[in-house]
Amino acid sequence: MKKQIVILLVLLFGFFFCNFSFAGEDTLNKSDDPWETFNLSLGVFFSAIDSNIGLGVNNIGLDIDLDKALGLDTSITAFRTDAFWRFTDNKRHRFNFSWFNIKRDATKVLEKDIEIGDKVFPIGATMESTMDFKVFKGSYSYSFFQDNRFDFGATFGLFVIPIKYDFKSSLGQLQEADSITTPLPVIGLRGDLAITPKLFLKFYTDLFYLEWDNYKGKLWNHHFALEYNVFKNAGFGFGFDHFEVDVESHNDTDMPGVNFNGNIHFLYTGILFYTKIYF
Repeated sequence: MKKQIVILLVLLFGFFFCNFSFAGEDTLNKSDDPWETFNLSLGVFFSAIDSNIGLGVNNIGLDIDLDKALGLDTSITAFRTDAFWRFTDNKRHRFNFSWFNIKRDATKVLEKDIEIGDKVFPIGATMESTMDFKVFKGSYSYSFFQDNRFDFGATFGLFVIPIKYDFKSSLGQLQEADSITTPLPVIGLRGDLAITPKLFLKFYTDLFYLEWDNYKGKLWNHHFALEYNVFKNAGFGFGFDHFEVDVESHNDTDMPGVNFNGNIHFLYTGILFYTKIYF
């Protein structure tokens, strides 16, 4: 929580500093249209991570704090891609897409027995662990308010989160590997503020919560960023992103697309630096 507060304060400081620094730029006229038709951003994400996972029959089996028990990194640098396309003449309708991949590897001597399904990885064994966590997001957005200064809209879309894991032990040649997919539909809000013709403040937030049969899932994602268009079709930005997902599922659930039995908790918070092309 303290890290989030510090990052938010940095962003607020950046907002007011940039607003003051660029106050002398040409202001937007009523006839100006600052909204981009297409935007592609490529960036680097520096994040703090907290994760645990429980897999097995009736949620019995692996139920551990991954970061602590397996020695996985709690901070990581990852690449991220975001894009959107306003596909109508009035620029109120747009498609959004984002992708990033967090992959962590670790080797650690186990400090206690860990049971995964019908296998027990004994204390003292050297465990080689790999966790590959991907996030794909696609959404549609409609701007119900738009002028030459502010664009504000609602979104609905889908997060698809494939997770792969592989655990290997040096004792007894034990190994457990599998993949999980969790589709999570979301609704949200987004907004773009044109501070000057070149400087923009952008945000979005996505929410999901559902209990259905033997399935329970929730997701919370919010994002703030400042962008500066240095050239006619290129610019850069920096931002803050918080993502948290909790899913619990059992084998007898009829939730479409869910293919695992257990629970997943994954949280990251961090800052993003990126370059963009637009037109």
